[in-house]
Amino acid sequence: MKRLFSSVPVEIIIFAIQYSIFQIIAGLNYPIFRDEFYYLDCAKHLSFGYVDHPAFSVLILKIWITIFGDSQLSIRIIPALLGASLFVISALINKEVGGNKYSLYLSCICILYIPTNLANCGYYSMNSWEIVIWTLLFYILIRLINSNDKKLWIYFGIIAGIGFNNKIGILILLASILISLLFTKEREYLKSKYFWIGAVIIFLSLIPYALWNYFNDFATQQFISNAAKYKNADFSLAAFIKSQITDYGPINFIIWLTALVSLLFLSMKKYRVIAFIFLICFIMFSLNKAKPYYLEGLYPVLITIGSVVTIKLFERKNLHKFKIILPVIIFFLGLIIIPLVTPVLSPDNFIAYQNKLGVKPGESEKHEQGILPQFFADRFGWTEMTAKVTAAYNSLPESERKFTGIYAQNYGEAGAINYYGRKYNLPEVLCGHNNHYLWGAERNDSINTLIIIGGELEDHLSIFEEVSKVDSTSNKYSMPYENNLPIYIARKPKVRLKDIWKDTKHYI
Repeated sequence: MKRLFSSVPVEIIIFAIQYSIFQIIAGLNYPIFRDEFYYLDCAKHLSFGYVDHPAFSVLILKIWITIFGDSQLSIRIIPALLGASLFVISALINKEVGGNKYSLYLSCICILYIPTNLANCGYYSMNSWEIVIWTLLFYILIRLINSNDKKLWIYFGIIAGIGFNNKIGILILLASILISLLFTKEREYLKSKYFWIGAVIIFLSLIPYALWNYFNDFATQQFISNAAKYKNADFSLAAFIKSQITDYGPINFIIWLTALVSLLFLSMKKYRVIAFIFLICFIMFSLNKAKPYYLEGLYPVLITIGSVVTIKLFERKNLHKFKIILPVIIFFLGLIIIPLVTPVLSPDNFIAYQNKLGVKPGESEKHEQGILPQFFADRFGWTEMTAKVTAAYNSLPESERKFTGIYAQNYGEAGAINYYGRKYNLPEVLCGHNNHYLWGAERNDSINTLIIIGGELEDHLSIFEEVSKVDSTSNKYSMPYENNLPIYIARKPKVRLKDIWKDTKHYI
């Protein structure tokens, strides 16, 4: 291990540390992101799986917050370190494919400016783990090709197993790898016992989440089906291809396309299997109408290889000065991207900057868009919402509060009120969204009064005899579907809430 990391230049380690510090500091400019609240709630309910994701990222978060607490600063350290680790892995790949310090500098600067990676490593989620896990798998494949050390398949199986328990989209990557092995000279690896040991490790890693789904009515399949029908935006093939250029950076497009051509036809044909993996993954994800960022784990390795090819081209053509000029140009051009995906500007300044560039918030889901892109907008409005729910709760007599619950429409609202409401001694929020539905089904609260965020008055009156609107949510920066939501106090339930809980379920 020491020998392995001794091949990483000190300046790259320093660069990675600086990146981590930047991500942490910049991330504190805006509040906590919607999904982070959900992960924190999941960490209170450790399990082998959850409706919308496996357990690995939650388990790591649980361990982390048990030691370091769940402050915004604390939970942002992990994704920042994960993003920084990509530069280290890129250095290892760069060495394996014959690169030098100039190709390494170029690849690190290009990886720095992958927009989706800058965004996803700015807050805690399984996505920041995914890109690192995929890149590690490619590094192991390259090491395997270079060394023919078939024992590396065991390490591959371990990392892939962790990857599955982080996010099940890795199954498409693994299928693409298997198909690519079958159609390249690397099919010889299938004869190795170590390949099959790695395969068994992967298979065993599937069992906990598969069993969890079996005993929970295949909740993940319901979630995937509903998300495809009602949540995820529809991407045409042309839009999907365009997103691979815009979402990962136009300059990076030239670099990774260079890698793809070289892998297929030119100097990097030794690693051609990587090109096949990319192409098969691309086809499978596009056919499944996936979000464009699902491919992000494919790009660090391509960018690293493309950087090596580019620098070697400069050297062959005696264009040595461009080995320095190109990374410098990309570095300064890339500064334009940072405010679009990292919260370095105030919301108003961001909006002005976005308008000046002529950029509009992108859509990856079927929602009305606000004045901020969703990954920024979903950090606003939560403290105000919690304060208004708290005011409604405290307006009740103490005798009534003992039998009062709070109901939210989605895991963002529920998680935010659970997080910020602790200091106000608010009860744990009820919600039918994703895993909150399962947690709610386990409760047996004696509720006579319910504070409800959102929903229609008529629907609430079908369950309660008395429903009154007491306030509404308000924050101009939040997503439209979280703004101007009525806050109700509902009393005298006509039925037991436990008896109608099944009607609250929405997996999406």
